[in-house]
Amino acid sequence: MKITVNGKEDSSFNAPIYVTELLEHLKLLDLPVVVEVNKVALRPREYSTTKLDDGALIEIIMIAAGG
Repeated sequence: MKITVNGKEDSSFNAPIYVTELLEHLKLLDLPVVVEVNKVALRPREYSTTKLDDGALIEIIMIAAGG
């Protein structure tokens, strides 16, 4: 299975996975991020139910606070 994360192709996944599994793989699961799948922004509660299929385009944005 091939997906694209932030413009970089990744084919290290053997089967469709869920967004939470991708975030865990990228060590981002416990960090404040916004995830977009195929140009649709997800709510955090949707991460565990949104399956990533072959060819999915994912954008992950880190949320940072500052002053």
